Amino acid sequence: MIYSKSTIKNISESIGVPKLKDGITTAMAQDVEYRLHEIIAEAMKFMRHSKRTKLTVTDINSALRVRNVEPIYGFETGRPIKFHKTATALEEIYYVDDEQIDLDRLMEEPLPNVPLEVVYTAHWLAIEGVQPRIQQNPAPIGEEEPAAKKAAKAPQKQDGVETIPLVKHVLSKELQLYFECITESLVSPDPLIKSTALESISIDAGIHQLVTYFVQYIAMTVKNNLNNLETLRTAMAVAKALRRNPNLFVEPYMHQLIPSLLTCLVSKRLCESYTEDHWSLRDGAAEQIAEICQQFGQSYHTLQARIARTLLRAFLDPTKPLTTHYGAIVGLTKLGLSIVKVLVLPNIRTYMSLLDAEMEKRDNHQLVNDGTHCQTALVNALRVLVRDSNDIESLGAASAPKSKLAEVVGDTLARLVFAEPDAGKLAAAVLAASKEAKAHDSQE
Repeated sequence: MIYSKSTIKNISESIGVPKLKDGITTAMAQDVEYRLHEIIAEAMKFMRHSKRTKLTVTDINSALRVRNVEPIYGFETGRPIKFHKTATALEEIYYVDDEQIDLDRLMEEPLPNVPLEVVYTAHWLAIEGVQPRIQQNPAPIGEEEPAAKKAAKAPQKQDGVETIPLVKHVLSKELQLYFECITESLVSPDPLIKSTALESISIDAGIHQLVTYFVQYIAMTVKNNLNNLETLRTAMAVAKALRRNPNLFVEPYMHQLIPSLLTCLVSKRLCESYTEDHWSLRDGAAEQIAEICQQFGQSYHTLQARIARTLLRAFLDPTKPLTTHYGAIVGLTKLGLSIVKVLVLPNIRTYMSLLDAEMEKRDNHQLVNDGTHCQTALVNALRVLVRDSNDIESLGAASAPKSKLAEVVGDTLARLVFAEPDAGKLAAAVLAASKEAKAHDSQE
């Protein structure tokens, strides 16, 4: 036996259990030997799996943890363990010779350097399922790069500043083929093929990696086809389909999508001939912008304010064409009641004086047509005020004098308002909103 009966008796006496019987000490010695064999056999498994031929303390500790036994403390794998033998009157004892440390010499040694503060940095492990190829992320498994490419991708230092080259976004062949088929279908003259492509964009769950490509496609299409009305309609339909897809996360791309929508809203010219229906395209762009403000307004508190400021600047600029004015009016109207009250209503009379001067040029049919649409857009903007006014169903046209309305919106627009079937409610709502705004200004 590895452990003799005397060893077991000595250990039992050291923990306060004296005078064990010989049968008990023999059984305990055999049990200890059996458990030691188990631990050593388990440790040798760790040794073999680690491709080593020397058993280490780490293997023993791993075997103990597997057996749910607390590991042995005070021993390190890297430190060579040397046992020394000494003989007593009864048996031979093996012990580890501990190094003696001179405390006086230890106290005289200089203090070590102060360790640096812990600094944390963050980086993207994956963006929408794609691992960015950056320095912090491991290279894809099984992908070898030539030495020239590795050298090109290595960080470069210029004037003491370390720069890391941009990384290509890798698409699978299936997604590349899908994107090519969709873009070809969008320019197809067959409306069924085009509608099928738009439906696929609006419901497909596996195209999240293509969102940035579709946004870029919309931007380039709008930029290069400002005189092609049908192509611009397709681009706006793609933008709408992307936003309506519940499986896509498009919020990070709104700053790239909104400029294209604003271009289709307030651009000077969107078609070859002024007789084409570019007005409906502007209306659709205004609706999409309003939906974006409503959907992401909670996350980006300044989004609606910045868009409203841009549209107001276009609305009040006398050097802009009437088509731009129309888009700005429609866009401000779609943004809601508060925008109409604060930004549109106080500036209508000033704008109508400008519009009346332009409308006097009767020989220019395009100018007259554009001005008529602007007047209709302003009437529709005033109609938004009816939704906020209470107790105006009982008011008739007589309760809202035309002269008072003309003081607020100008003679021409007052005449157009009183030509509407619900002129009484509309005029009363405008006067009520104007009175409320004046009262608010006087309080300030």
